[in-house]
Amino acid sequence: MQFKASAPGSLMLLGEYAVLHGKQALVCAINKRITVSLSPRTDQQVMIYSTDLGTYTTSLQQLKIEKPFQFVLGAFKHYQSKLRQGCDVTIETDFSDQIGLGSSAAVTVATLAVLATWFNTKVAPLDLIRQGRHVVNQVQGVGSGADIAASVYGGVVGYQSQPLYAEKFSVTHPITVLYAGFKTPTVVAIQSVRDRFHHHAHIFQHICHSIGQCASDGIQAIRKNEWIKLGEIMSMQQGMLEALGVSMPILRELLDNLRSQSGILGAKISGSGLGDCVIGLGEGFSSGSATHYVPVEMTMHGVLSEKI
Repeated sequence: MQFKASAPGSLMLLGEYAVLHGKQALVCAINKRITVSLSPRTDQQVMIYSTDLGTYTTSLQQLKIEKPFQFVLGAFKHYQSKLRQGCDVTIETDFSDQIGLGSSAAVTVATLAVLATWFNTKVAPLDLIRQGRHVVNQVQGVGSGADIAASVYGGVVGYQSQPLYAEKFSVTHPITVLYAGFKTPTVVAIQSVRDRFHHHAHIFQHICHSIGQCASDGIQAIRKNEWIKLGEIMSMQQGMLEALGVSMPILRELLDNLRSQSGILGAKISGSGLGDCVIGLGEGFSSGSATHYVPVEMTMHGVLSEKI
């Protein structure tokens, strides 16, 4: 018997950085997925295959978190006490982990889900978010879980890490995503902001509070289906990301490109910045040599799992 689970990637709409400090965030799932297939073995070997990342072999006794499969192995470590036999694991992805579309969260959620299906364990969505957040924090030391929530639920999700709150809004809206051509790892970007505000903690708290207010107002706008208002709030929050120091000339160029288009209601960096993606709310297009259009849409479909 084979087991299969898939989870969508995600994009942050509102709440970057502040969500790490207990503020709310707004995140959406996208129609690019990561699928994890699992076939039980009769021995103790665990073999992981990926067309992008190659092959990795270990045993149940020697399970440890190692690159490039650190999130998959982190999920296995979470279930280590239940593992009685090895398995073959195949990872298929619709998008590169070099583009910040929540690939770490998606592969974590899909792996946890396929393991739960193998063990015939029912896991409630909020518990899956808790598990995923724990795995990501074990692997990289930091992570709010907002992208985990989007991968679990699909749609647009209002999120807060402490106390845990995740609310799915069964809505979608056109988006336009442009990629800078490179990505700074999230943990590096977070450290950069920490360093910048090392002697200015009070100012950082004020910026975080304002970003959190943007996310709270954005959640209210989604509740009322006020997309124009959401776009305005996204553009406002971009100014706060500029203040945090995570923008740069290429990102400003991409944002100017989006803002010049009549179909875009608002635009900002999506995620930790210093490269990576910008997002426009609305239907737009890519123009100019510096831009890299990423063809994605919001999706209603969260994590899915099955026995074959």
